[in-house]
Amino acid sequence: MMLIFGLMLLLLLQTAACLEFNCRFNQSDPCYAALGHKLNLKMVDASIYHLKIQKRINNNPDDPVCRVKNDKIKECDLFNNRAEVTVINGTLIINRVIRADSGNYTLKLDGSNGTVTSTDLQVNVEAPIGSVEVSISCSSNGMKSVSCSSDGDQLIYSWTLNGESMMDGNTTIELNEETDGNIICSVKNHVSHGQKNIRVKHCPVIQMSLIALGCVSLILILLFITACHFYKRKQLQSTPAPAGDTELVYAQISHDKHKKSEKNKSESLPTADVEYAAVRPQTKRKEKKEEEVQYGEVTFTPNRSNALQESKEECVYSQVQRR
Repeated sequence: MMLIFGLMLLLLLQTAACLEFNCRFNQSDPCYAALGHKLNLKMVDASIYHLKIQKRINNNPDDPVCRVKNDKIKECDLFNNRAEVTVINGTLIINRVIRADSGNYTLKLDGSNGTVTSTDLQVNVEAPIGSVEVSISCSSNGMKSVSCSSDGDQLIYSWTLNGESMMDGNTTIELNEETDGNIICSVKNHVSHGQKNIRVKHCPVIQMSLIALGCVSLILILLFITACHFYKRKQLQSTPAPAGDTELVYAQISHDKHKKSEKNKSESLPTADVEYAAVRPQTKRKEKKEEEVQYGEVTFTPNRSNALQESKEECVYSQVQRR
């Protein structure tokens, strides 16, 4: 495996524009190509041999074939007339690799003397690595969880803390509370690699706990105040408003006649008796504080001394004002 990676690094020419890979049909190791990037497949001198490149799908003569003669592509159904595929100086060049380019290929050489030789090559296409992202989360017990992620195919992860290697192959690692320093997540596959450096600090366990406790306490206090408010409001709404009070009002009423008759009778009649009668006023609401004028019907029974002079009951309406 280390030999493969070493060969891949030697063959990889990375520029600002694209990734470029060089492989040979007679190599024993698989050929890796980056999706969307350039692949050069070295064949032989196409001016000497008639070449036939066949992609083995079902291992039969009907598999796609591309014939090359005099350094030019002839009768090619392998690459479906793709303009980005050319042959230059005996090298098959694919300027923009697609996933369909993965597979097993056989190169057959037809010599001028009638000899036929063949060689095989395995081509693997992988998506290169995108940007590497690292995140840190703290748990309630002070432990730290560090996660790493990236785009691409066949990703391999590795970690280093303050320059020392840690476990490989995991996208997430757990660190204890005392861990501090620089941590690096490295991501690679057969066609690219990337890494991200991040600073690891202590998790503020006590501070986080106090903040959480304070928030919970505040919420409980607000809930209690709200519950008390609604309880009192419900009590007030459920208590029926008292009916209007009935009061007994005593009125001092004098038997007043017309002024003329009063003078005539003043000599013969005793002083008008003061009588008290119970008057039931109209019901009033508590909210009204203003004095109300009540009218009540009062029936007087004359004294025996006046029975001869006044034979009929008199109904006197008086304006009664509550005290």
